[in-house]
Amino acid sequence: MKEATLKPFVRENLDILFVGLNPATISNQKGHYFSVKQSLWHQLYKSGLILKEVSKDTADEQIFGDTALNVNQCNFGITDLVTNIADSNSKKIKPTENECMQLEKNISTYQPKMVIILHSKVIKHFVTKHLKLKKIPANSGNMGKLLANCDTIFYNIAFPQGNSIPDEEKIKRYKEVKELISK
Repeated sequence: MKEATLKPFVRENLDILFVGLNPATISNQKGHYFSVKQSLWHQLYKSGLILKEVSKDTADEQIFGDTALNVNQCNFGITDLVTNIADSNSKKIKPTENECMQLEKNISTYQPKMVIILHSKVIKHFVTKHLKLKKIPANSGNMGKLLANCDTIFYNIAFPQGNSIPDEEKIKRYKEVKELISK
């Protein structure tokens, strides 16, 4: 495990805030989110949330740092539940209650229109343990508004790769998100 140096893309007026577990080792070394595999960027393109294919090596800056390639020029951001540890083995990552409280504070402060949770451990620790809500299956989609005094809609979409959920099912969920943010 190494200290993470990736800086989250979190700011006001986000249409979507993606929340992962923690930065992957290679992404941390390269200085770009989701720079190990092309999966997330491919799924976002196939769903219509982004307007053209992008390279994993620069996609985070194009998609999270700018709006030109995002549907309707929407603002997208990204953060992790555990922002200070870079490791590609999620079994080693042990989210704390303080990290859950910090994520809740960031969401409540910035109030993105939608939060997309991308990892089962974020669901487990943030949604089930911290917010004390019932356990939900992977890739279950719209979870509704989960925080008091916050209009943010939460969405559960399975991690882009490394699980048994087919890309088509994830793309279907991203299409649902596109419909919701386009209203």
